[in-house]
Order: sequence, then structure tokens, then C-alpha cells
Amino acid sequence: MSVTIAHQTIRIDPRAAWGATKSELARQPRRVRWWLAFLGLLVLFGAYGDIASIAPGDEALGTTPTVEWGILIAAYVFFVVTTSGLCLVSSLGQVFGIEQFRPVARRAVVLALVFLLAGFLVIALDLHYPIRLLFGVVLSPSPFSAMWWMGTLYAVYLAILLLELRGMFTGSERLARAGSTLALGAAIVAPSTLGAVFGVLVARPFWHGSVVPAYFLLTALLSGTALLGIVFFLVNRLELRGHGPATERVVPALGTLLALVLAGTLFLTAWQTIIGLYGGVPGLSEATQALVVGPLALRFWIVRVLLGLLVPLVILVLPRPRTALGVPVASCLAFVGIFADRIGFVEAGQVAPGSAASGVVSHPLAEYAPTLVEVSIVVGALGLVGLLYTLAERFLDLAEPASRDHAERPGRGGATDESRAGATGHAGAKVPAHEGAGVL
Repeated sequence: MSVTIAHQTIRIDPRAAWGATKSELARQPRRVRWWLAFLGLLVLFGAYGDIASIAPGDEALGTTPTVEWGILIAAYVFFVVTTSGLCLVSSLGQVFGIEQFRPVARRAVVLALVFLLAGFLVIALDLHYPIRLLFGVVLSPSPFSAMWWMGTLYAVYLAILLLELRGMFTGSERLARAGSTLALGAAIVAPSTLGAVFGVLVARPFWHGSVVPAYFLLTALLSGTALLGIVFFLVNRLELRGHGPATERVVPALGTLLALVLAGTLFLTAWQTIIGLYGGVPGLSEATQALVVGPLALRFWIVRVLLGLLVPLVILVLPRPRTALGVPVASCLAFVGIFADRIGFVEAGQVAPGSAASGVVSHPLAEYAPTLVEVSIVVGALGLVGLLYTLAERFLDLAEPASRDHAERPGRGGATDESRAGATGHAGAKVPAHEGAGVL
């Protein structure tokens, strides 16, 4: 039995698959093999957490009746909101026709699909029995529940991403454009609805309010832009398929967009903090104090504000430190900062409930510490994202047509850009172009 993926026939046979895997690894440069081995170890570490969280009778998670949502919920928000941010950036080229962002489309959509699948994996393990979704979402719908709408919209979102990818890889421009337009709508509605899941909880004053959906939408654009800044730096540095002037222009454009979003996020974060401290809302002030001067303060000020917002903004705004590494360094810092923000947001909303309906809290604040199982699930999901995207770079043509046309255009001496890149590979090794190109 065999299947065809991206015009390649793959036999579904364990021995043939193992032989093909060894042959493929032997053809890769050494650093690529080390990279794949590292990702494989992360996935295996995650498999431990997956199995331990499903086994009955064990207290595998660090959540309590007071702190019911832990790092797995924060990771779910991180993954699925990043999906929306990737589609928002992709729409700048696909829907709005901004030329600098056109090369982003395929890689952004593939990344969005991978991140969405990782988010589904994390939330399924947090639910412990994901089969309940069949009864709770499909057989017993709750149209008045923001959480039901969140699950439904993200399921529709997955179908839209698959539709868009089909249009891109089959050459159907109309289908790809329709999918991109639908994905833009889903990228706005889905994170807003996810924000509403938190915003409608009156018993959690730190989350409650109409600003939370808007905050999720803004930070979605932040995380998506930061991730693409990292990816397209690597595309050009490693001379992956489709690299060239078109993709080189993407990085400065992403840097400009990232600076604008960082400034907006910093402004909104400042006002949220001020209102939380001085607004006089019971529970909100205590939660905000826990975030800025309490047990969560170190991560908030150092990782979230300083490294995640201020330093990247300085790198991108001031002319002097703006170097070839400026955008990727700022993107990496912002990406780490947004992950810290997701954890802090989920924790701060539960450490100081504002009413008896929120549960019993130990004096003065509730405490939460993730277990090894929870950490391994998150690490494994990150490893899975990296592994799936690396395989996509290897086996799928993620370059946009304009980028491919440039890469195939003869250069000096009659050699094409792609053949020159393939002649040296990634570590100076002599490998064919079709084997070296497309490996992240």
C-alpha cells in the first residue's frame, strides 16, 4: 500500500519506511541530523507526559480546585493564538496585496496548521478524556457558551487552513485566495472568541472585561510576526528553497510590523496594569499586585516587559543597533516574551479570586507549580511543531511562485541560484540541490 504526498509516492510498510528514513538521514548534512535528533528527543520527552497524563489513578497535573487552569491552558492559548497571528500576517500579501509580504503565504499557512494541531494536542491532554468533545460539542451543542463557540470556530479554522493549503499546492489561485480570505476572517473571530472565554468570567476579575478579546487579537499579531521574523531569517541564512531578494525584503517588512505591534502591546499592557492597580475592583487589584510586585513579578518584569517588549522595540526602532541580526534577535525575544505572557495571564487570573464563587484561596494568594508531566507535554508539543515544520521544509515546496522564478533564473556563469545553493549544501558538503534545499 502507498500514498502520494506532494507528488512523491510513499510506501506504507514499516521496513520500507525505516529504510527510507535511514537513507534520507544519511543524505542530510550533519547539523541537520543533529537538529532532527534534538527534536526527536523533545517529542519522546513529550510522549512520556502524554502517557502519564492519560493513565488513570494518578495526580499528574499540578492544578487544584482553585487554580484549575495551568500551563497546559497557557500553552493552548499560545499555540492557537499564534496560528491566528500567522494568518493575519499572511493576509497582508494574499488578501491586501502588499508585495513585501507575498513570499510569506505558504510558510505562514503551514506553520499555522502545525501550531493549531499542537494546540489541539495540548488541550486534548488537558481534558484527559478528549472523547467527551464528541458528546459536549457535537451531540450537545451550547450556542450560548463562549467555550463552545471557541471549539467550534477552531475546528472550522482547521478546515479553512486545509482548504487554503490545497489551493496553494494544486495551483488553484481562486481556491487559495478564497481560503486566505476565509482564514483572515477566522483569524480575527477565533482569538476574539477565545478571549471572550476568559472575559466573560465575572468571578475572575483579572480576566473579566471587553478588552481581553482585543488583547488576544493584538498579541496574536505579535506572536505570528515574531515567529515569521525568525523563520525568514533562517530561510535566507540557510539558503532554503525560494530564498533571494524577494524573501530578503520580507525580513525588514516584518521588522517594521513587529515594531508597531510591540509599541501597541506595550501601551495596552501599561494601561491594563494601571487600571488593575488603581481601578478599585475587588480581586483585580490583588491579582495585578501579584503580577507586578508579588510572586509573578520576576517573570513579568524581566521576561515579559524588559526582554519581551522593551528590548526588541529598542532594537527595531533605534537606527544604530539595527543590523542584519536585529530583526531575528528582536523576534526571538518577543516570541519568548509572549509565551511568558500567556503563562502569567492564566496564573494571575486565578491567584486572587474576587468572590466566594471563585473557590477557596490560601492566604494571601493561591499557588500553582507545573508538574514534570505538564512541562513534558508543553516541551513535546514545541518539539512536534519544530519536527513537522522541518519535514514540511524538506518535502514540500514552500516558496511562492515569484520566489521560485527568481531562484531558477540563471546567474553568473549560467548557474541558477538554487543549483549554487545545492552545490555547497548547508555545511559545505557536496550534495545535490534537490537534497540540500528545503531543509531547515
